[in-house]
Amino acid sequence: MTPVQAGAIPLFMKNKDVVVEAVTGSGKTLAFVIPIIEKLVRLKKRFAKNEIGALVITPTRELAQQISSVFSIFLKDSVIPLLKHALITGGTSTLQDDICYIKEFGPDILIGTPGRLEDLLVGRGTAKNYINTKELEILVLDEADRLFDMGFSQSLNNIIAHLPKQRRTGLFSATMTDGLAEIVRAGLRNPVRVMVKVEDLVSKDVQRIPATLQIGYILCEPHQKLSQVLRLLTYETTAKKYIIYFATCACVDYFFKIFSKMPQLKGISIYSLHGKMDTKRRTATYRAFLNLPSTSSALLLCTDVAARGLDVPDVDFVIQMDPPQDPKVFAHRCGRTARAGKEGKAIVLLGHGREEVYVDFLKIRKIPLKQLAYILPGNKANSLSINDDDIITQAPVSDDNNEALLEQIRKIVLMDRDLHDKGTKAFVSYIRSYSKHEANYIFRLKDLDLGKVAKGYCLLKLPKMPELKDIKIEFEDASVNMDGYKYANKAREQKRLSKLESDNAKLNIQQTSRQKKVFKGPWSEKLAAKQRRTERRIKRSKKREYLKKRKAEEINGSSDDINKSKDIGVCFEDEWEELQKEERLAKKLKKGIINQEEFDRVMGLTNNDEAEV
Repeated sequence: MTPVQAGAIPLFMKNKDVVVEAVTGSGKTLAFVIPIIEKLVRLKKRFAKNEIGALVITPTRELAQQISSVFSIFLKDSVIPLLKHALITGGTSTLQDDICYIKEFGPDILIGTPGRLEDLLVGRGTAKNYINTKELEILVLDEADRLFDMGFSQSLNNIIAHLPKQRRTGLFSATMTDGLAEIVRAGLRNPVRVMVKVEDLVSKDVQRIPATLQIGYILCEPHQKLSQVLRLLTYETTAKKYIIYFATCACVDYFFKIFSKMPQLKGISIYSLHGKMDTKRRTATYRAFLNLPSTSSALLLCTDVAARGLDVPDVDFVIQMDPPQDPKVFAHRCGRTARAGKEGKAIVLLGHGREEVYVDFLKIRKIPLKQLAYILPGNKANSLSINDDDIITQAPVSDDNNEALLEQIRKIVLMDRDLHDKGTKAFVSYIRSYSKHEANYIFRLKDLDLGKVAKGYCLLKLPKMPELKDIKIEFEDASVNMDGYKYANKAREQKRLSKLESDNAKLNIQQTSRQKKVFKGPWSEKLAAKQRRTERRIKRSKKREYLKKRKAEEINGSSDDINKSKDIGVCFEDEWEELQKEERLAKKLKKGIINQEEFDRVMGLTNNDEAEV
């Protein structure tokens, strides 16, 4: 057994709740798989099809799949015929499909992610209270600190509330939170804490990374990171499998497209993996990278979704293009290599200035880093070794080869508008991610050279975003006709052209509607016409009042009053005829028999002395 297994398994078997913290790749999965199987086998009973004996909860689908595969090693044959396990993660199947599977096979052990497990255990709709948890013996939270940090708290609380209190609970992680709030929330009772420490043989300092893992850092400018990564991939001769971590999903998408078109990486299989990918594609990508032969050269571009717990065999090198938002994830990223006693290397790229403090910050967290030389073109000797006698060089002020590389990538971007869109989205997401860094006293947006970052992303022009407002940025936009900038995909290009044509038509309509009608003639004529229109409105109002009054008098008044009203009405006779005439002309204007100019002329709305009557 490994030290963590020797410390955790006996306690777990003796009905103790455990909180286990051990470095990555130390064998924590077997430390809870073995006790689960042992305890359930010793019960010597068969669970009903809707009952479960153990529950394992993980933060990601990939980790759940890995744990399920470990259970399969022990349960796939007839040695332990009474136990069955099931993987419940969602995404690849519906809730109803999972219910049908459980009804048919009746698994005793469930492994899954919080969302789908909550649907099954707590219940929604037809799945309500389907699974009986009264016989549950063991609950395991793998990567427990990540489960509580990822916003799963409510789901976990709902799940734990439906579990019996008389159970064994285990929390496992490489970076366990020191606070006890999560432990209390998980329902542990008098837990035993198991911590497996790694000690440097020379300095005797305790560290939170495997002894076989070497971590270095390279100082460079933001626009030099890409060249450092490409030179590292080109000059490294011993490593075959690489993992490169980026800050956001959009960055992974963009650089996956760029790397796939780089002639320098010809012959290397390139894969991408992040949380926003389609579930089936994400699973297929992970399995494809997992099953590659150890002799194949491969590169996986990913986010922190592939940072925790995953046991990818034969990973030789881990490169961090950007430090993670959560400092605890740093050790998990590096821990994808140097697993189970094997040797491995990891490198993080840091900017000059404020970001250099990150090295001291990690040292306090017991993660030692050593500075590496800036990799110059053709410098294969000392640039990749991590030795105390290495010659440390600062990033050169001028790197002509770096400028040539960026220009090469810009030409690739100009071949397809889709790359420009992805690059802009990646840049925006990176800036926003940087501004939300948990170690914001080190990673401050105001200290970041945004112009060099945009240059490193090979942007053609700066996007408009609130974070760039009122900030002076030294960046030269490329001279590109955006209307003529085409998509390589013909369907998308046709859609773009249609939208461009539609937008231009709308713009022309808006410009036409904004044009003011110009009155032909002197200002005095316009004023006089307006005054005549006002007078006519007053006359119409008086006529309406007169007609109402006359109608009332005809009903209630005497003959004298009626005669008097008739005499008064004579005064309005001419005006009434004029109103009738205006109404007839207005109808003709509405029907198009006459135009506005003829209407104004006949009604005397111009100063033309020859106006017809």
